[in-house]
Amino acid sequence: MKYDSRGLPVTTDSDAVIRAIDSYAHELVSLGSNSALVRAAADSNPGCAILQAYAASLFLYSQTTADAKRAAPYLSRAIERLGDLTEREQVFIRAVNAGCAGDFESALQLYETIAERWPRDIVAAKIAEFHFFETGLARRQLDVMSKAAAANPDISHVLAMHAFALELNGDRDRADEVALTALAIDYDTMWAQHCRAHVFAGQSRIAEGIAAMEQYAPSWNRYSHYVISHNWFHLATLYLADLRFDAVSSAYRKYIWGVAPDAVVEHTDAILLLWYVELAGGKVDSEWREIAPHIRANARDHLFPFLNCIYLYALARAGESKEVAIAIAEMERHAQRQSGELAHVWQRVGVPIAKGSIAFANGDYDRAADLLGPVLGEVACGGGSDEQRGVFIESYLVALIRAGRKDEARSALTDYIADRPETSLQRRWSSWI
Repeated sequence: MKYDSRGLPVTTDSDAVIRAIDSYAHELVSLGSNSALVRAAADSNPGCAILQAYAASLFLYSQTTADAKRAAPYLSRAIERLGDLTEREQVFIRAVNAGCAGDFESALQLYETIAERWPRDIVAAKIAEFHFFETGLARRQLDVMSKAAAANPDISHVLAMHAFALELNGDRDRADEVALTALAIDYDTMWAQHCRAHVFAGQSRIAEGIAAMEQYAPSWNRYSHYVISHNWFHLATLYLADLRFDAVSSAYRKYIWGVAPDAVVEHTDAILLLWYVELAGGKVDSEWREIAPHIRANARDHLFPFLNCIYLYALARAGESKEVAIAIAEMERHAQRQSGELAHVWQRVGVPIAKGSIAFANGDYDRAADLLGPVLGEVACGGGSDEQRGVFIESYLVALIRAGRKDEARSALTDYIADRPETSLQRRWSSWI
């Protein structure tokens, strides 16, 4: 038995294994570019069960069921040794196994157990954060991240996870405060910078947000393409709020699309940004046809509804009506196979949002508004972050405008702006009514 850098017992006698575990923990929570090295360490040390589970957890982040299945050999080796492990290791391995099987609720219950009993386990907290993204369970996310931050106040990346959970729960002033505390520990804490982008957008602090994110941008190059792409996505949405379409187009071409065009994370940033451009009145055409060949198969995968909805919108905008018809039919069949809470998530929320998104893409604005409006209050359960799910809220608003339903549109816009300062984009929408 040895102990990792967080003081957690590990069933191993190898110092090399401990170094690999500590390295993976750091790379994962910081979103570094070397986390894949844990697979080589797991291959070299097949007898270390927790290391096998760490390697398996990598496959969760691909956001495809096919890649999740590739974790099977690592999970098999981990489960073979389950009876010889500490209780924390056993719970963690079961959690990763559940996550790879797509059973996010079971996985989260196990990670919540770890947060309660072993809050120094930052790997468990970080993986839980991803499953919370897939399920939209923000209140539970905040509970886990509060415990992790209290137990790991020296790790800026964990404080950033806490800050982001606060932001997702609407406590943006406190989120910004915690993010700034993380940045005071380490200026290059990317997730804290990312959290501030959400805060800037959520509070309509557009000019301040653009200045801050442009200042942070040079530090992103040390991270993976996902980090670069996603933070530039957020900066581009701030540009868009200021109607700076040329800056948005430049960010899209330089940093967001074309580096890893078959990766789900790149699909998400590219599709959402183009969708937001269209909602702002910008022109998008060839970009949809460029994306379409890379996403057809993903539109038929069923991890969480948010992904299906954005894929279907993109395919509809690319004019691929046959692919859309096949994919939405498969999504409906998948929804009908679900039970319990998942039946509600897929049947009552996911499918209507998907159909509303398709209708909007096809210019059927009355139908889009009628489908999207009733489910916007529950849209979080389909996954995605608040700013990512904003495309559905804005699509509902713009659908009302384009359908000529002016009274409803004025009410929706007033509710959307609430007590925030009005942006240039929101003034444009107001001028359309």
